[in-house]
Amino acid sequence: GGDAQGKDLFSQVVFGSRPAMLLAVSVTVLAATLGTLVGLVAGYAKGRTDTVIMAIADAFFAFPSLVLLFSISATFGISLQILIPVFTILGIPAYARIVRGVTLALSEREFVDAARAMGATKRRILLRELAPNVAVPALAFAFLGFAIVIATEGALAFIGLGLDQTTWGSLIAEGQGVIREASHLALIPATVMFLTIMAFNYVGDGLRSLADTRPVLIATKLPPVTDTVVDTTVADNALLTVRNLRTSFPTAAGTVVAVDDVSLEVLAGRTLGVVGESGSGKTMLLRSIMGSFPIPSVQRSGLVSFEQTNLLSANDKERRHILGTEIGVVSQNPLTALNPVRTIGSQLVETMRVHTGLSRAEAKARAKDLLGQVGIPEPGRRLAQYPHQLSGGMRQRVTIALALANEPRLLLADEPTTALDVTIQDQILTLMKDLCDDRGMAMVLVTHDLSVVRGWTDDVAVMYGGQIVESGTTSDVFDNPTHRYTEALLESIPRLDLPGHSELAVIEGQPPTLMDLPPGCRFSDRCRYSTATCEEQTPLLTVSTERTYRCWHPANETDQGAIAHGR
Repeated sequence: GGDAQGKDLFSQVVFGSRPAMLLAVSVTVLAATLGTLVGLVAGYAKGRTDTVIMAIADAFFAFPSLVLLFSISATFGISLQILIPVFTILGIPAYARIVRGVTLALSEREFVDAARAMGATKRRILLRELAPNVAVPALAFAFLGFAIVIATEGALAFIGLGLDQTTWGSLIAEGQGVIREASHLALIPATVMFLTIMAFNYVGDGLRSLADTRPVLIATKLPPVTDTVVDTTVADNALLTVRNLRTSFPTAAGTVVAVDDVSLEVLAGRTLGVVGESGSGKTMLLRSIMGSFPIPSVQRSGLVSFEQTNLLSANDKERRHILGTEIGVVSQNPLTALNPVRTIGSQLVETMRVHTGLSRAEAKARAKDLLGQVGIPEPGRRLAQYPHQLSGGMRQRVTIALALANEPRLLLADEPTTALDVTIQDQILTLMKDLCDDRGMAMVLVTHDLSVVRGWTDDVAVMYGGQIVESGTTSDVFDNPTHRYTEALLESIPRLDLPGHSELAVIEGQPPTLMDLPPGCRFSDRCRYSTATCEEQTPLLTVSTERTYRCWHPANETDQGAIAHGR
């Protein structure tokens, strides 16, 4: 149809999109480019430069935009040549503030330090190291800013400050006068504008989600995902019992089976070492026990029993109680495990007050005592400090104190000595072992270091391809390995008794991808003893009084008391 002057409404709506789109594209490109550069400089330079730039940006935020537009309209009139620079100037501070926040965090990352160490100039660091990393959040806001410009231009046209040509806003304003007689004259351009704004908002939200940190999700009770019969027997002296545990999650490339049919026991007062190459499933095994994952849609099945309580079927209240008081966790990276904007004391005090009901004074006194127990000098002064003020070894001691705050009976340690020098490693391991002995705690220690497993654990479980391929007492497994993967790991340890420049033993090939596991033995393509049976048939789990293993051709086949059964 047409309007009161006989003009075709469809043609006017299509034509009215041209100035809106031209304005939005021009302003978005200019404001995003200039705002990103300003934000990069402010976030990377910090100090006085950052203070001055942000002060100017705040001044622009504080100035009423509508007053500025009225002033410009009265002085110069309204045209694209006027609105584009005005909207660009008003948009630069928003982009600058967003990019500055991202740059502040990225400028302290290791890859920026590495670039500085290699002699990269500030310009190169800004353009080659930081700019690509801030592109996604800047682009996400650009789509939102695009929609804001379209909405703002329509609003200005509606109140009489629009362009001197047909736009969506002017069509809505013209249709307002006859809204009762011919409502479609205002509703159709308003609907088109609304759908356009929603489309750009939708794309912007999607891009922003790519840059957002994924939340840690607590796994809930899920039905079994395999036909494996779960063994529910729990030994009387076992503190932690895991039976037929399977953990999987979907990805764009396929389903990842991170933990597959894992069974183990942790006895009170003993230390279990979990060892294997990167990607073998060690950390995911600990996460599966706790039920804490950095990704959604994780499925677990089997049995995880802590003193007769199945953590897979327990409700949220029971699980929080056990994880807060009975099980302590020492994470791999203490810098990310500790809250950077809260003092050490506040984090320790909160942990104890939430779970034990201690008063603030009692919790603070206990926090000071805990820091002293883990070997931190001047514990009273450290309570008021922040994580970045402590060394790597001291931060690790703080995470141990956090794990021990409520006197747990089981300690889960995920590579607690990563990135520490050998002297500090020895101190941390000695501390953890002494604390376990003094408190009668059990511990599960995940590590790559076979020498650590040999010297500090009572039992060992060797993981490969998401499965435990061999387990037993540490002395038995190290002195007489059964699985060929265990044998290859031990052979790869550098030996000091060999002549200088001796060739090191290595395990050829790569571990299997957990999205496409081989049909037979998962180590078959890297094993020098592999046969057709190994490649085609899954090895049975062999259980004896001394150990368990999965291997068709074990290194020691003299055990006559072994019992083989299906997976």
